[in-house]
Amino acid sequence: MVTPGHPEASAQDINGSPPPEPPQSLAEPETAPEPETAPEPEASVEPEPVTEPEASVEPEPVTEPEAAGSEPEAAAPTGTAVPVRSPAATQSHVRVDARLLEAALLNLRKRIAAIPLVFEISGAADVKTERTKLLSQIDDYLLPRVRRSAAPVLVALVGSTGAGKSTLVNSIVGAHVSATGVRRPTTNSPVLACHPDEIDWFAENNFLPTLPRVRQEGLVRPGRDGLLVLAASEGMPRGIALLDTPDIDSVVQAHHEFAYQFLDASDLWLFMTSASRYADGPVWEVLQHARDRKASLGVVMSRVPPQHRTELVEHFTAMLDANGINAADRFVIPEIPLIDGMLPPDAYQPVRDWLADTAARSDRRVAVLSQTMSGVLDTFKTRVPAIAAHVEAQVVLRADLRRAAEGVYQHAFTEASTGMKNGGLLRGEVIARWDDCMVGGDLQPRRGAKGAKGAARKGKRARRGPSRAATLSSALRSALESYIVSVADRAAEQVHGTWRSDPAGTVLLAAAAAQRARDVRAKQVFESVFGPGGQSGIGDPAAADIKAADMITAADAAQASAFSRSSADLATRAARAVGAWQDHLTRLVEAGDLRSAARRISFDDESLSQVVLVAMLGEDAPRTAGPATEADGASVYTEPRRMLTTVFGEVPLTEILAKARADLLARIRLLLDEELVRFAEVLDAAGPCDDVAAIRLYQAEFSLEAVR
Repeated sequence: MVTPGHPEASAQDINGSPPPEPPQSLAEPETAPEPETAPEPEASVEPEPVTEPEASVEPEPVTEPEAAGSEPEAAAPTGTAVPVRSPAATQSHVRVDARLLEAALLNLRKRIAAIPLVFEISGAADVKTERTKLLSQIDDYLLPRVRRSAAPVLVALVGSTGAGKSTLVNSIVGAHVSATGVRRPTTNSPVLACHPDEIDWFAENNFLPTLPRVRQEGLVRPGRDGLLVLAASEGMPRGIALLDTPDIDSVVQAHHEFAYQFLDASDLWLFMTSASRYADGPVWEVLQHARDRKASLGVVMSRVPPQHRTELVEHFTAMLDANGINAADRFVIPEIPLIDGMLPPDAYQPVRDWLADTAARSDRRVAVLSQTMSGVLDTFKTRVPAIAAHVEAQVVLRADLRRAAEGVYQHAFTEASTGMKNGGLLRGEVIARWDDCMVGGDLQPRRGAKGAKGAARKGKRARRGPSRAATLSSALRSALESYIVSVADRAAEQVHGTWRSDPAGTVLLAAAAAQRARDVRAKQVFESVFGPGGQSGIGDPAAADIKAADMITAADAAQASAFSRSSADLATRAARAVGAWQDHLTRLVEAGDLRSAARRISFDDESLSQVVLVAMLGEDAPRTAGPATEADGASVYTEPRRMLTTVFGEVPLTEILAKARADLLARIRLLLDEELVRFAEVLDAAGPCDDVAAIRLYQAEFSLEAVR
């Protein structure tokens, strides 16, 4: 930090002029003294129970009123220039009940913390970051300041690397409390300097409660990242605490994040940059952040070569004005040699006096705290509704995805219902086996009593294999099973495509498929090592490793189509459902055949149920469009119904077909619902999504504004 320059140069107001050659006291630059009336003592009220019915939320400590006759507008220190006071110091401040404000903040914090952010929709990452910032500002600044309004004013010294922040802190304190050096970045852990009588304010985890802290003992040594160092010094003015933060442009990302976290937890910002870094991008990011926050702000330009002072100061001032940075308190520290690692008194005294004046004057303190707190709360008016709108979008997305899946599977059920009666399944293998039965006379009815139930065929036919009726039954069952699986596959593919058209749906499906693949791998590797059911004994370990690798490859291949097709076990479940339904159909036919034995058409139970099934599948098919059999030219769409009408009659047959179809469709509905559950589980696995969370956020923000 030792740099060449004029040893007698001193810190000055950017808009001021150099101090006169013979040092002399300068009066305050205001044209008229500020009002003698000090703020009322009861203006500062902590949220603890008080005797007055209403407490002020203005976060100023209960300071001793200035004695009558004392001069609040004291003369400036000898040889220094006093910065112009911010207009905020003379503004009036509205008093509110601190207890109501605290309750409103706690309610808002609860609602923000509870919002569900489960889908990666557009802007989700920004909203998550914004939620973290809001919670941090409430926990680290607003609640501590409302609860402990008499706490010292916290000033965050932030700025560019190499600007001399630590040197300025050491100079103001009058002791080496913050490490300095040529290494960049120098400050890797924040240092908070305050008067020894006030260190307990910051040691009790009221300020930045989640940040670990340690009291500085002995020599100054670099701390470790993420640790707040508390340094007590008699040289610090009472009522003020100065926080030396890591550099905003540090190559260490954590330092950059820490700097912004400390800014959001501070009452007053003192920004410091050097003559060589004042135009850098990170500098103006912080200054614009301060502008948007409407925070109380002071600006220091350090290491200014005296020969270029006017040009640099004018340019920096123009840039501040052009960017809307209304920092009335601006200082210049010239490039000057250090004395024992510290600035000469004339160089830092204006900054120290400004800080001491902020702590000592009640009106100044109230102006700083009120401006910063109001600035934070004002940003909530837009930030909280923006998060609430995002939460609403999450709810809408969840409903859209669920509705899309339900609509597709409802359409699949309608398709299956239509396919069970329009004759579409009476093709290919089914029609071939039907023709075989009709030609062979297996389904030709005979008058008289029924044949013995389950009677076995005798002779050569029995030795040749399954009967023609059995092959027809197998073809019908296979057609039903294949149709159900194909309908479910098309539905899964359509839902998969619809969800993937949305980025959030793509992320959901990818995460769910990856999780399923991991589960499959774990199970397969376990079984390859221990055998099915955990049985020990695997033989060659190398063979087991190869088998496990093959299984993992198979699992990876299956992952890609985990949700674009129906479940792997759907075919098995469909076979069980169709088999159970055919058994039910046989019982239904037996119960519906109530004619006397003399008038019955002779069918065995298996053949009769098959004819009923064929009649049901072709019930709504065009009567002239179906293929004719070789036996008598009868259509497969008309002949089964004609045969059954002679058995049951027209009305009873219609009732039997309706009952059979209703039972089959109920089983198909259950299978499709089970397939739909896969997608519902994907939504549920993403996390809960509260439909009224956004409304609660709006209400919490409205309540906060109401108590202000």
